[in-house]
Amino acid sequence: MKKGNILALIIIVIFIGLLTISILSMGVVPIIEVKAEVTVTDEGSATVKIVTVEQDAVNPLKSPRGSSTAAFPSVDAMAIINNAKVSYWAAEDYHGNGTYDFVIGFRRGATPKQGDLVKVIVKVADEKGSTLASDIRVILWE
Repeated sequence: MKKGNILALIIIVIFIGLLTISILSMGVVPIIEVKAEVTVTDEGSATVKIVTVEQDAVNPLKSPRGSSTAAFPSVDAMAIINNAKVSYWAAEDYHGNGTYDFVIGFRRGATPKQGDLVKVIVKVADEKGSTLASDIRVILWE
């Protein structure tokens, strides 16, 4: 191998190593994992019940970085921190009865801290975006 190739290979290895170290040392960001159950009655009206709400922390690269672009009809989830800061909006296409899973991420500067009240809202929206059913769960951030 020529000296130029060896030098280029060493620079590439150093660059990849520095990039890897910076990604691993990023820390974690908070998320909320929500599971909701939607039931449609024989008359066609929907109900939604939040089954679980779990707070977690993940690498920033695995956290949602924007609101969902799902079209209506949909099942939507969001969080409001201390009635002031709003999370990203998570949504899934509405397909009737079933379990819907969401991962709610937060904007920079709008993340919950220990002791904050976090209101999690899940709603079912029709084709026009009108709310058909909703459920709310309030948790204390740990």
